[in-house]
Amino acid sequence: MGGIGKTTLARKAFNDPYTVYHFYCRAWITVSQVYQARDLLLALWSSIAQSTDKMVEKSNAQLAEIVYRRLKGKRYVIVMDDLWSSDAWNDVKRCFPDDENGSRIVVTSRFKELATNVSPKKPPHCMNLLNIEQSWELLEKLIFGTASCPHELVGVGKQIAKRCRGLPLAIVVIAGVLSRDIGAYNCWNEIAEEVSSVVSTDPENCLDILALSYNCLPHHLKACFLYMGIFPEDCEIEVSKLINLWAAEGFLYLNSEKQLEQIGEDYVEDLIGRNLVLVEKKRFGGEVKTCRLHDFLRELCLKEAQKENFMHVIQRRSAKGVQAGTRNQRRLSFHLDPYSHATTAPAIPHVSSFVCFTLGTDIVPDILFFQLGFKLLRVLDVFFLHFDYFPVQILKLIHLRYLALYVTYELPASVSQLRNLQTLVIHGPWLCQESGGRPTLLLEYWSMPSLRHVHVTVACHLKNPFTVQDNLPRPFASEHLQTLYTIQFSSCTKEVFSVMPHLKKLGICETKEDYSIDSFSQVLNNLVYLQELETLECSFHTQNREVRRILGLALLPVTLKHLSLSWSYLPWKYMTSIAMLPNLEVLELKNYAFQGPKWGPTEEGFRSLKHLLIENMALIHWEATIFRHFRCLQHLVLKSCKLLEKFPFGVENLQRLEVHYCSGPIENSAKEIQEEIEGIDVIIRSDRFQHSA
Repeated sequence: MGGIGKTTLARKAFNDPYTVYHFYCRAWITVSQVYQARDLLLALWSSIAQSTDKMVEKSNAQLAEIVYRRLKGKRYVIVMDDLWSSDAWNDVKRCFPDDENGSRIVVTSRFKELATNVSPKKPPHCMNLLNIEQSWELLEKLIFGTASCPHELVGVGKQIAKRCRGLPLAIVVIAGVLSRDIGAYNCWNEIAEEVSSVVSTDPENCLDILALSYNCLPHHLKACFLYMGIFPEDCEIEVSKLINLWAAEGFLYLNSEKQLEQIGEDYVEDLIGRNLVLVEKKRFGGEVKTCRLHDFLRELCLKEAQKENFMHVIQRRSAKGVQAGTRNQRRLSFHLDPYSHATTAPAIPHVSSFVCFTLGTDIVPDILFFQLGFKLLRVLDVFFLHFDYFPVQILKLIHLRYLALYVTYELPASVSQLRNLQTLVIHGPWLCQESGGRPTLLLEYWSMPSLRHVHVTVACHLKNPFTVQDNLPRPFASEHLQTLYTIQFSSCTKEVFSVMPHLKKLGICETKEDYSIDSFSQVLNNLVYLQELETLECSFHTQNREVRRILGLALLPVTLKHLSLSWSYLPWKYMTSIAMLPNLEVLELKNYAFQGPKWGPTEEGFRSLKHLLIENMALIHWEATIFRHFRCLQHLVLKSCKLLEKFPFGVENLQRLEVHYCSGPIENSAKEIQEEIEGIDVIIRSDRFQHSA
């Protein structure tokens, strides 16, 4: 049954360090009740190759052949989670070559008959409900960790555990409720009585148990939780996007001490702590990158949202759902098939969010702008809808706060009319004629007083906020702008940065058009105007391999907490300036960010560094001692450092060590640490099969 722990068990085996080391290729795909074979094939390729570039143009047969060839001759493990029909298995099984080399395929399903069909020679492993002792052990561990439950709560605690009927999901969720009131006997007793009243002999009534956790949420978190139901089943939800959507809807209550983004992060952590939201991925540095809802919890979202008239989800293969039940809805989410045809719809004037997870353009002309009659729209996410032109109707959405588009055209300057816009997300192969093929943001961003986040997937050129005739700032500076990705080096000017003094995250990319030998020095000179910058991601043009004459590296803002460099080919002597950044916690050095065979850090530096990534570098001798040169370092990752001869002394003092595709001596040393040193999490990924790739 759902929530019994199938996915949890599979994920623990999948992520176990020995599994990571043993299998050359690992892939995890979630199937679910409603699936498309193409989605499964793309997910397989994305897991194996870490990219889907140019794959969207392939047919299903071509994708299957590409996946088969990538797996051929390699030892792999594939997990197909939440399988509901034999059709899904039949659609992808031809992708898996059987070379009798110990490869494995793991399938989770609620149906024993389906499992037997998938693997007729091997009986399935049937999960059992927990007994009373196991239930109490799990509940106590989730609430108190390694400590013991207070004696006065043991009796009522065991009563609660017993009434969860052995369902791990119910126990986990109830633990999230109880952990908020540790030691409150009356609260525990009330929950015990409620559990008893809603749990019958049918364990599928778990939804009522989950509702207990929802009912215990404060009012502001209820809205945030229900809003997560707009995403499709088993969707991996990007936390930063979720927070921006919450902000656009007005769910985040601003106070004088914290900004909107910090409040949103607190809300996410609260929902995770209550076990209503599951962590999917973390960023290098420890922050939660993506999350997801368990199937049961999403069902609860949809149930409560329908009850409260909070949201309407139009499911795949049900375009008729647009016709009914939507008139008074506040939020719409489309999960249609790409070939669905929905050509009529009633006007829906009160909608505040319109989010579409539908590929194609069939629903655009008749539904999206002309018939729905949006007047109060705050969120418009149509990334999956491909327009050949900018829909001018968007300019009439004066309340719009969140806009996500997939574009193949120049974004008009008239977007600046959206004075309430907080987040602008632009994807796609952006075509531009006026700037010679390089996209340009023509919008007058400095005159958009609410703008907080700009995400552009292609390195673009920003329009200068000053003109020759006017050397003064515009009346409305972009005081709230927090995030800007991705702009060219040539846009990193004094004029651009001076109108965004509170910028915290910046992504810049050197292009062939703006390359010069001292381009980075010019950028650094202007970073002085970003006095609150915390994250800087900088990538240079890969074809330019000259040694750079960078004189201003010491001008990096002292506020930086996260720095990422790629393709810069800097001499190691310039690392001294980076090492002296007092607040730097995360450092990512990728693709020859520094060059030279020897790196000897200074003892005075890296006072706050906790996470260090070195990837694809020609480093041979790393002459350092962790507890002297990297006193706070917790997490070290080495990737594709094939020339490195040995670790710096003292890596056994780390909390986590990862070695991917490095030299034999480094791998052997990591294995010794893994076997001999307790308290350090060691992950090793070997490239011994790389010749067959």
